[in-house]
Amino acid sequence: MKRIIIQIICCLFLQFGYSQNQNPELTKTLQSIYKKSGFPGFAVAVLNENGIVYENAFGFADVKNKLPYTTNSVQNIGSVSKTFIGVALLKAVELGYFNLDADVNSVLPFNVSNPDFPNAPITIRQLATHTSSIIDDENVYPKTFYPNEYSDVKSVLYKDFITHSTIQNQTDLELSTFLKSYLSQGGKLFNKTNFATEKPGTAYHYSNIASALAAYIIEVKAKIPFDQFCKKYIFEPLQMNQTSWKLTDSIVKNHVKIYNRKMQYYPLYSEITYPDGSLKTSISDLSKYLAEMISGLSGNGKILSKESFTTLFQKQFSDDQLPIHFDPKEPNSGIFWRIKSNGQIGHTGSDLGITTFMFFDPKTKTGKIFLTNIEFDDPHQEGVDKKLVNDFLKVWKTLDN
Repeated sequence: MKRIIIQIICCLFLQFGYSQNQNPELTKTLQSIYKKSGFPGFAVAVLNENGIVYENAFGFADVKNKLPYTTNSVQNIGSVSKTFIGVALLKAVELGYFNLDADVNSVLPFNVSNPDFPNAPITIRQLATHTSSIIDDENVYPKTFYPNEYSDVKSVLYKDFITHSTIQNQTDLELSTFLKSYLSQGGKLFNKTNFATEKPGTAYHYSNIASALAAYIIEVKAKIPFDQFCKKYIFEPLQMNQTSWKLTDSIVKNHVKIYNRKMQYYPLYSEITYPDGSLKTSISDLSKYLAEMISGLSGNGKILSKESFTTLFQKQFSDDQLPIHFDPKEPNSGIFWRIKSNGQIGHTGSDLGITTFMFFDPKTKTGKIFLTNIEFDDPHQEGVDKKLVNDFLKVWKTLDN
């Protein structure tokens, strides 16, 4: 599901408004788009290396109760979360924990190797570029979600969520337990087909589980949970006070309701492999993050050295030695950052009830973010909602102006 939106957009590629940076004409245009759109609510930002140029939110965080979506509203951002794994990896390298070409087995407390190529090392860089040969089993990964103390059992989607999105009778929800079970021979969830038939490093296979493994490797060396590592080295330095990997009372207080295409809301959920897509944040906080990324590329970053920022965003493959299966619309990769054919760098996100986009142009040093609390694709249906895609494109193109 998390790749469908990326593929669609690459091929094609309000009633309420709250803004810290006034641009009346832009706001008026976006309000008009919102009123004709299928979005319950959405938030946008335009920024550069100096900070936020425009930031605004439209529509509702809660449609039934008419609670407005604001620039401080929080939602999970799907696979845009993976960019934070990339930043965390480079911070771990700076701290001397490992280098990107280290064999994962030099760090992990359990063995991970492709059964067809047992002597071929899987490296951290391969995890970060989706070339590790680790594959998401479509009978396992979509069921790595689970309810929590904040889940609304009154949601009409609660029963469906439990049936289709959770591993039945799973009692141990720890990331480390799941990864060992799935990736290490003898594990309950291990299967030879959890790995591609190509040698590690030679083929591109987008993998959420490989992404979560990269985050866990940081956790092993840092000796603190990955979410706490990010809080210490990313969130706190950037004053991202409305950002968390886990649901807490303060996060839930500002969390939007997240909807399917029938405008039914999902219960709030957690994910076993949370680093691959479960970061909760606001447009205000995410703008601080992207502004830091743009600034860092110019040598003015706060959280990483200029050298680390360069590594984070540079092409990891030469044009004449690309791994097979690479998407021609995204023909190269940074460290968990996608590089589009037009040179823009960023990521998209799609999960139950949410859709997100975050990209910047390294030449113009400008970036854009879009968050909405509705899914474009339905996990039980083929394809995406074309109206929602077209509504998004109108917003995205408007931000260019």
